[in-house]
Amino acid sequence: MKLIGPSLVLILVALAGCAQPQQSPAPDQLGEDSQHEGPVQPAGNNLPFLKVQAIALAAVRGEVVRVDLEQEHGQDIYEFKILAPSGRVIELEIAAKTGQILKQEAD
Repeated sequence: MKLIGPSLVLILVALAGCAQPQQSPAPDQLGEDSQHEGPVQPAGNNLPFLKVQAIALAAVRGEVVRVDLEQEHGQDIYEFKILAPSGRVIELEIAAKTGQILKQEAD
């Protein structure tokens, strides 16, 4: 089931960048960090979540099936799992502050 297409995501990203200085991910999009109790809270200097999601979907076409927010070496990292049209699940790790793709691999 596809809820939002890539074109709509890009439009939403453009609008979000104009309207709000920072957006936090929804509570169900926050990951659990094994070294902390409870969800990891995003730092205030991170990119808006929708912008990071647009970066992920530009790198890998498909449907986002899971997103976790983790802290590694003092920085917030979004881990996206994307179901590609081929049926494979692709994992992307993206730096929340810069939008840089740190890792891409098939699960």
